[in-house]
Amino acid sequence: MPETIEQHFAEKSELEKSSGQIKEEQALKLVREIKEIRGKINKQGESIEDYQRISELAKKIEALYETKERDYETEVKIIVANLRQAWEKGADRDDVAWGLAGVGTAESMKLRKELLEKGADKGHVALGLAGVGTAESMELRKELLKEGADENYIVWSLAGVGTAESMELREELLKKGTGENYIARGLAGVGTTESMKLRKELLEKGADNKYVASGLAGVGTAESMKLRKELLEKGADKKYVAWGLAGVGTAESMELRKELLEKGATKDAVARGLAGVGTAESMELRKELLEKGATKDYVALGLAGVNTKEAEEFRKEYFGNEPTLFAKSYSTGYSVYDGVICQYGYEK
Repeated sequence: MPETIEQHFAEKSELEKSSGQIKEEQALKLVREIKEIRGKINKQGESIEDYQRISELAKKIEALYETKERDYETEVKIIVANLRQAWEKGADRDDVAWGLAGVGTAESMKLRKELLEKGADKGHVALGLAGVGTAESMELRKELLKEGADENYIVWSLAGVGTAESMELREELLKKGTGENYIARGLAGVGTTESMKLRKELLEKGADNKYVASGLAGVGTAESMKLRKELLEKGADKKYVAWGLAGVGTAESMELRKELLEKGATKDAVARGLAGVGTAESMELRKELLEKGATKDYVALGLAGVNTKEAEEFRKEYFGNEPTLFAKSYSTGYSVYDGVICQYGYEK
């Protein structure tokens, strides 16, 4: 099954663990359940159901270690090459700059500089830095600020970046007058205790609940799901709640998407909020939404961060003859989401 943001980027505590450590923890949890069943058998006697469950758990453990790691380096090379090709074929340079979100390789930084030299908007280049927290990216943010880039765009470009330096820059910009709404949205992808506390403080200071909702993208914790429901109860725009589910592929999030559709959220909003989710269920939902009238632009934007073989085939089938739309499919169109769902774990 393709990996989603829930497996790689939802929590900073998870980000700090290697994939091997995460697998080991998952396997140990399954082993403990097997031991519990065997203990039950020893005390209460055996049953067919017990052995069936043990078999299921054993297969899950085996599957954990058969799963291949994502080849992040290959993914970003394909993304940069595709975006450069789209630019050469006439794609808007600002869309290309946005599509580089989450990619901090030497090739991507070179392309950003070329785009700036050719007249790309400084703010759009800043937005395309979302999710990249390297030293070089932080230096470029400072250069763009000096050259007049919108401070709000710089705040948004920090989405998905929870380093000490990024938090200091947020505080600095907040003191300079950057609005609470911009800060709230720029917290997307950061699910730490500190970030949740800041969200509540921003709400108390008057931040709009819809921006807080959209700034929950990429965070699928129990606390974040509870906050989403509270925001809906307080009248948060369903569109923003749907967008703020980007990068979250849990069963609970899929149920919430269905509820939002039933309660009047648009198909376009739900399509866009599927960004970063590459499960079979999400791919089927994209096709269903297209068949039911969802706009191709929003379906393209909602494919960002999904770089599986199936997703690439989807791009070629639906956007192959439209280079600008093809380029857009690597970006959600909002840096706060790009910074979350377009991250590639091999960059450290």
